[in-house]
Amino acid sequence: METTYQAIFTRIGKLIQAAALFALVLVGCQPSQPASGDKQPFIVTSAAFQDGEQIPGIYTEANHSIPFAWDHAPKETKSFALFIVDLHPVANMWVHWVVVNIPATVHSIPEGASLTDKLPEGSKELMNSSGQTGYFPPAPPAGSGNHEYKIHVYALDVETLDTPLFVSYEQFQELAKDHVIDSAEISGYFEN
Repeated sequence: METTYQAIFTRIGKLIQAAALFALVLVGCQPSQPASGDKQPFIVTSAAFQDGEQIPGIYTEANHSIPFAWDHAPKETKSFALFIVDLHPVANMWVHWVVVNIPATVHSIPEGASLTDKLPEGSKELMNSSGQTGYFPPAPPAGSGNHEYKIHVYALDVETLDTPLFVSYEQFQELAKDHVIDSAEISGYFEN
């Protein structure tokens, strides 16, 4: 009788081992996915320079706008806005480029897109601090030191952001604050 129980327990043990091995194989075959708390941050990059580096001189030429790309935007994004501002005290928050109403399906702006058909369809360029529409290149006063140009990309919950033709950096923050889902930023530097 004892051997019958031993045989049953041995079989049950082997079945449990086989089931455990099968479960491990199944888990190993599943595609790896980040844990729910491991959401990747919204980022902006440029093929022209890395965050914190100098902006190449070619982008100081009129209408030769810098290329940008962004990734990991929130799913609920309905449009993007791009804003470049000079943070140096001499520049007094000089606005270099504002593009609003960039469609949610767009994740980059190519080099030299300002005032051309390379700009994403539906986008709208606003005036810069020089009073002209489009990209105004870095042009700090000679001897004023290295200027930091902050590039912001905003993920918005509206397809169209209602803005005047010109907005200062502070005004833009105020206009967009109720619509910003997330934002990403990098800095480039330039000195004359």
